[in-house]
Parts: sequence; structure tokens; C-alpha cells
Amino acid sequence: MSKKLLKTTKKMSRKDAAEKLHSLADKIGEGEVKLRAGNDSVNLTPGNQIEFELDVEKEQDGDTSIEIEIEWPEKGTNEEIEIH
Repeated sequence: MSKKLLKTTKKMSRKDAAEKLHSLADKIGEGEVKLRAGNDSVNLTPGNQIEFELDVEKEQDGDTSIEIEIEWPEKGTNEEIEIH
């Protein structure tokens, strides 16, 4: 089960959206991401190995969307599980 840590939606220009994506990509590359939306904030430390998922969809209302999902295990979760 997942827990939503932060969510925001905002209309902006294509250029502004590209700038935000560039900033996010730079922070992921540096290994430390700090996000804030209103009173909510979250600090993330992406691992060296990540799973990158990209979906492009044509919505029923005619809109097109690009959804990007980046996942990594939290520290200590890569350990082998032993079952006795």
C-alpha cells in the first residue's frame, strides 16, 4: 500500500513546465530532491539505480498526457528475504 506524500496540479506554460522538469532532473542526478507545495514538503534521496517508466496516453476527452514515474527502493530494502 502506498502513502501519498505530496501532490500538486497547476496550469503553466510549456516553457515553465520544461524548466520544472529540467530542475527535477538535475536534482535527481545530484541524488537529493527537496519538493514543496504550499505547506507540504518532502525530502527524497533517489538511489543510484532507479526504475524509469514513461506512459503516453490519449485521453477520452481528446487530451494527450505524458506520465513519468521514477521509483527506487528505500535503503535496506534490497536485502535478500529469507523464508524458513
